[in-house]
Amino acid sequence: MNTTSERRGRRLARTLAAVTAVFTASALAVWPASPASADPANLNDCRADARPSYVDVNPWQARGNYIDAWRAPYGIQSLDALRITATGTTRIDYWGANKNVQGDSALAPNGWPLPGERQYMLIGRVSTGYVWHDARGRYYEPNQWFPVGGNSGCLGIVVFAGSVAPALQLGINDPNISDNGGGPYVTVRQWW
Repeated sequence: MNTTSERRGRRLARTLAAVTAVFTASALAVWPASPASADPANLNDCRADARPSYVDVNPWQARGNYIDAWRAPYGIQSLDALRITATGTTRIDYWGANKNVQGDSALAPNGWPLPGERQYMLIGRVSTGYVWHDARGRYYEPNQWFPVGGNSGCLGIVVFAGSVAPALQLGINDPNISDNGGGPYVTVRQWW
């Protein structure tokens, strides 16, 4: 037999479910969607090492003591694919210790720009939008560092409508870049 309290409980549960559904639908309409997969054609072209739409003619130096931005002569747009390759070393202190673009085998602790990745390796980020990192199988958020090293692998760019075009920035996974010098030489390939 149904008691009055059981009926009220079921009615309350149905009401809460309806309210939750309304709030969820409202939130989905207002909150930005998580980034969708970047355009498969551009990523697939990168993965297949097809001829890029643009390649840096000359490698440029990502200085060890700065956060350098790629000049992106054609800009970066949503669904572009990028591959960053680099060679060389960075001086990481005033006494002349140099680290290869791949960095140390030691992983960076909390407090470093990219904890959990190699210390002193080349890293990148975009100022707006998201980066799909094929080799890591995950997205990186705006201004979140991602690993590059000697070869970033394929990167897919996702920018929400109305956002400013992203800038690609490169740096070294080092919490104190003020005593650094030199830096790797970088080439960026871009598919659109």
